[in-house]
Amino acid sequence: MKISFLKRIRHLLEAAIVGLAFIFFHYILPFKTSISFGGWIARNLGPLSPLSNRARRNLKKCFPEMTSPDIEKIVAEMWDNYGRLAAEYANPDSFWDGKTLRNIEIVGLENLIHFQEDKKPGIIFTAHTGNWQMITLAAQSVGFELTQMYRPANNPWVDALMLKCQKLAVKNVITKSKGGPRDLLSLIKRGDHALLLIDQKMGEGISVPFLGRDAMTAKGVARMYLNQNCPLLPARSERLHDSQFRVTFYPPVEFKPMGDQSKDMYNLLFQINTMLGEWVKERPGQWLWIHRRWIDS
Repeated sequence: MKISFLKRIRHLLEAAIVGLAFIFFHYILPFKTSISFGGWIARNLGPLSPLSNRARRNLKKCFPEMTSPDIEKIVAEMWDNYGRLAAEYANPDSFWDGKTLRNIEIVGLENLIHFQEDKKPGIIFTAHTGNWQMITLAAQSVGFELTQMYRPANNPWVDALMLKCQKLAVKNVITKSKGGPRDLLSLIKRGDHALLLIDQKMGEGISVPFLGRDAMTAKGVARMYLNQNCPLLPARSERLHDSQFRVTFYPPVEFKPMGDQSKDMYNLLFQINTMLGEWVKERPGQWLWIHRRWIDS
């Protein structure tokens, strides 16, 4: 009972901090000031957090030749990106207000338009790089409505606040819990489109290398591709500087199944993980190294 009470108090404190941050970033500070301030706070306090030790271990295991100063530089960049992202989540209308797209450069727009007009369902997949919400906003700017898969926060009050921020940018949201996979399958069978972030550790799935280390990888996108004939479109968000972004829509994944379901699933996920890994290598300071992506994280 005592543990439950302490947990409740912690959740309330966390929710109060997140709620105050939202009010501060959304209602009080001017947009550019809020983004710079979010980055400054995270860049200076984040490296002191115990979570940063996990980031350092992950970086060292993925890049054993990397020096300590280089690791510290990436950790600081990661926190700066995360702090800016938090402020940007509270201000999606500063990028897309329903009429004008700002601060987002789109590359590969023809791939997105073809994906939209091919009369098939589809999944756009991405990773926690740059600010992944920019992909949704870029798609909306050309009239492409997406349903986004959302992973609920462990804290129910924080989750309510995060979901509110999520719905400022995207109308249709389904959660990874509470029947999320079933909802996703229904969505695909209706011929709709979804956006999934697929670079986090999963309690289930199969072990597939990511950045050279075996990582439990969700089978959902591979299952949709192999069993539902669902095209997969890679999309990447990159922070160019401050709150200027490049969103790239790549050509759809091309993969030829060989008829062995297990091997086909592994090989397809290996192809996808390799692509995501290349994105991370190109801009390591824009990926969330604090994830428990690997078993030994």
